[in-house]
Amino acid sequence: MIVSSASGLTFWGMVGTLGPLAAAGSIIGVLPHYLKVLVLLIGPLFVPFGNFFMGLLTDRLGRKKIFLMTMIIYGVGIVVISLSYTFIPLIIGLMLAEFGVGGEEIPSLSLVSEDSPVSQRAMWLTIISDFDNIGSALIAGLFVIIVNSFMDRIILLSAASVLIIIMVLSRISLPESYKWQESRGQKEKSEITKKSLYIDTNGVNIKRPAYRLSLFVLMTMAISQYTTFGLMAYVIGPYEFPGARTDDMIIFVALVGASVAGFIAAPLISRGRKKYTMYSFGTGFLSTVLIFILIPFLHDTLIFYPLLFLNMMMSEFAWASRTTLEPELAPTRIRGTFIGTVRLAPMIVYPLLVIATSTMPLTDFIALNMGLWLLGFVGAMVWHHYGIETRNVNIDYSEN
Repeated sequence: MIVSSASGLTFWGMVGTLGPLAAAGSIIGVLPHYLKVLVLLIGPLFVPFGNFFMGLLTDRLGRKKIFLMTMIIYGVGIVVISLSYTFIPLIIGLMLAEFGVGGEEIPSLSLVSEDSPVSQRAMWLTIISDFDNIGSALIAGLFVIIVNSFMDRIILLSAASVLIIIMVLSRISLPESYKWQESRGQKEKSEITKKSLYIDTNGVNIKRPAYRLSLFVLMTMAISQYTTFGLMAYVIGPYEFPGARTDDMIIFVALVGASVAGFIAAPLISRGRKKYTMYSFGTGFLSTVLIFILIPFLHDTLIFYPLLFLNMMMSEFAWASRTTLEPELAPTRIRGTFIGTVRLAPMIVYPLLVIATSTMPLTDFIALNMGLWLLGFVGAMVWHHYGIETRNVNIDYSEN
């Protein structure tokens, strides 16, 4: 389960980074500004479709079947991207790949939250989600090292092939979620699956919080974290630091910071969600305030890179809150649909911000990020006051 989910999210990280790398001048060469904006919009436009559509299907068909469907879609997309030497095939490949990986995370989060031991649930949710950052960092790092377009394509195809082989082998033997089977009335299958897992307890039964509160807080925090991550890791380079190599390095530094932070976040969030979430968004806001204060010096990469690294660490801490709370705050029968609905909010806002920031001066760009972090901090404080602590909780809520 962990190998399957981690390899799939590594793939998502690779695919999610290909658009910004292409906008920076990698893959098919330097693009005019309006095509940069279009390439940067492909992910934000097609990932939501994958998220929401596959979120609905994962509740109806099961987690395992969606894993296989998404793998085929983004596998085809990667092949098309690797063979692209002009703009139109690149766009088609990105559309397929982004739609496929958009549908990958919801069944992953659902399955891991349902089939992990209760005490280890947050740790595994955080770690497997961090493989998205690791995949992004790996592909960005390789594009920094290899400046030959043909070698970039060979590396992309090779990395994709290795991951697909790992995913096929792991997903063929992967059991379906026992909680999903139970929610669909498959009692006997559910018991057989559960016996093959290390499930020592179902967790503590408590009343589920109101959907309105959960949706409001999660959407607020999602808009904050998702948009600031994308703007600082992927968008600021092509817009504010022209030059393919510098832009590739910005993405690489950002994703290394996020990757490192994931392994720090995992044990911290396992101790409890409410305080961790508030501190994560609070420190993220403060790190952006620091960047705002140092705006006059940001074009010196020796100053900007460390600040970006720190900011992306804070973003990963906040992301761990989201990827843990989203699957924990909905019952099994609608978990995929719930997560997909929450994620529509940031995925609708983000492409609008990509367009809006395309002509923004750097001061306004950072100020916008600061305001978005403040929004997430407010949502985290609301959850700290009115929300529930989901550590060691039975996330099925079926009897409440």
